[in-house]
Amino acid sequence: MDKIYYGAALYPELWDQATVIKDIQHMHALGMNLVRIGEFAWSTFEPNCDAFDLSILDFTVNEAYSQNIDTIVCIPTATPPIWMTHGFEERLHHDEDGKAFVHGSRQHICTNNEYFRNRSVKITEKIAEKIKDLPGVVAVQLDNEFKSHVGPCYCESCKVQWQQWLEGKYRTVDNLNQAWGMDIWSQRYQDFSQVVQPKTTAFIHSSSLQRAYRQFSLDKISEFAHLLKVTIQKHTDIPVTHNSSFPFEIDNEALFSKLDFVGFDTYAPLSNHAGFMMNNDYWPFVKPENAEYMLLETSTSYSGHIDDYGKLHPKGYVEAEAFAAYASGSKGFNYWLFRGQKAGCEQPHGSVISSWGEPTIGYGNVIDVGKMKRLIEPHLNNTKRMPSSVAMTYSDRAKSFLLVEKGENYNYRTLTTNFYKKFVEKGIERRVIGENYPLSELDVLFSPFIHYISDEFLEKGIGFVEKGGTWIVGPLSGDRTKEHTWHTSGGLGKLGEWAGLTDIMQFPATDAAVFGEIFNSQVELGMMTTLCKTKEGTVPIGIITKGQAAGYAFLAERTIGKGKLVILGSMPVGKNGDEVMGRIVENYSKTKTARNELVEVKSPVYLISRVAEDGTDQKWVVNFSEEKQPIILNEQAIELLESKTYSTGEHYLNPFEYKLFRRK
Repeated sequence: MDKIYYGAALYPELWDQATVIKDIQHMHALGMNLVRIGEFAWSTFEPNCDAFDLSILDFTVNEAYSQNIDTIVCIPTATPPIWMTHGFEERLHHDEDGKAFVHGSRQHICTNNEYFRNRSVKITEKIAEKIKDLPGVVAVQLDNEFKSHVGPCYCESCKVQWQQWLEGKYRTVDNLNQAWGMDIWSQRYQDFSQVVQPKTTAFIHSSSLQRAYRQFSLDKISEFAHLLKVTIQKHTDIPVTHNSSFPFEIDNEALFSKLDFVGFDTYAPLSNHAGFMMNNDYWPFVKPENAEYMLLETSTSYSGHIDDYGKLHPKGYVEAEAFAAYASGSKGFNYWLFRGQKAGCEQPHGSVISSWGEPTIGYGNVIDVGKMKRLIEPHLNNTKRMPSSVAMTYSDRAKSFLLVEKGENYNYRTLTTNFYKKFVEKGIERRVIGENYPLSELDVLFSPFIHYISDEFLEKGIGFVEKGGTWIVGPLSGDRTKEHTWHTSGGLGKLGEWAGLTDIMQFPATDAAVFGEIFNSQVELGMMTTLCKTKEGTVPIGIITKGQAAGYAFLAERTIGKGKLVILGSMPVGKNGDEVMGRIVENYSKTKTARNELVEVKSPVYLISRVAEDGTDQKWVVNFSEEKQPIILNEQAIELLESKTYSTGEHYLNPFEYKLFRRK
């Protein structure tokens, strides 16, 4: 994309034309240059089966273009019309109790249903045909937040497709039985047609059955997205994206592999500023061949619906969000929504203007972000992000393993965000990458909470180590097979062999008085814990000093080629657990190029490195706090927005203040 966008979602199907025109003019006056439309308008576009009326697209897109506003047109498959499901319960999404949803809200239909898919292709074709000649349409967004409200579907149509999916994967039912260990509790199947969906049962379904069904669901939603992408491509080459998010049950790497660029939504409050920044360290790296991404939805002031009003953002927070997103490489910063909704379940949600057309509590934030964008845009255009050489793995497949094996109510998003915070607290720049991302640009890779380390990922990781990288695996990593079973050749399979580990044991250490020593500190250990003895050539770094496994290692490292493979088998907890975990992260990152020499920051101040066209480094910093926060300049520097020289030493950022530094 050759523009940096600022905009909001608009719903012309809800208002008369005079109001829509007024809102678009208002958007232009605020400095906005992008509008999103259409994502929930299926019943407007097709009020009755095959009775299409897309005139609202003509009107809105042309009106926006007349105000120098480009458009993202959305495919409205998240909200199918009543005529599609009324009297056709088999088309609806079914929960794990086998209960069918009813019409209302969104995502109430089964996206694997053949009739729904056929109608989705039809409406997508009509929209693609319409927009291919309209001015200023810069992207198409598929659906809206796939799987944001629902997990796998358990309808009869899904059952048939599930059994076909299994047959394609395992070929014979004997292969499936052996892979899943189905002789346990006499669960052996005689034919693929007998394999059940993991609906509610007396106790707990097999881990392998549950994990496979979640993988089936991940594969099918990506298949649906790619079907719509192919449909659009038949008519136009307008880029296609989707608005995803961390909590949803989708495989983002698979989803975006065949889309053109990455889009995401986030509504992280100030209390979760690390969660907001983790988005900006992840989404640019979902598609290795294309770092372009866009924040498609966030709030001007607060998110909410009739069951939860949310929390109001403090003044300045939204501006800090926008600065950080643009600095990180986002090509857009967009609100949900422009005019507040007068009806429905999201009436309380923050917006730019109210349903009666007056400024909301977030209106000042919108003005401030517009001013900030104009201020930094020349600097954005002349620089690009310079990613860190330290990375953390984030895996949607790993998330599905923890959805099956919940343990102590483990939540993958919470675990990974808390791990990510350790980099932030130590002022270490980082990127967050998927399992498929190439490792050639990295010095250090942390891979926590990944039960299953695939052969492909292991081979790539070992190759990275052999060339000089440091790979820290764990905690809670490498201890399961792809079928969500135990390894039978050592507790960590091939990973344990590469790491030179022996006598591997695993048990829940939480509240079990298990203590260890590392870096001259005693620390309590928790979570499901993997301990070991070490073979010659492997060095135990963290040793259990108190508890039933005294003498075993919970952190060990082995030199392989020019680099190190490090196994972290347990999570430091207790009163100094965060401090010790931070020291572990810092220890394996500090000798690498992640350290920035010009400016030192720590949370809640964030630093994003950018490089100018002449090769000059720039450090963009922002304070995500309602209080002044210190930064340290190790050299004299010029602040580019002020054209002012700053001396070496400690300086302060005001609440939500941002600055751009380069060496003097």
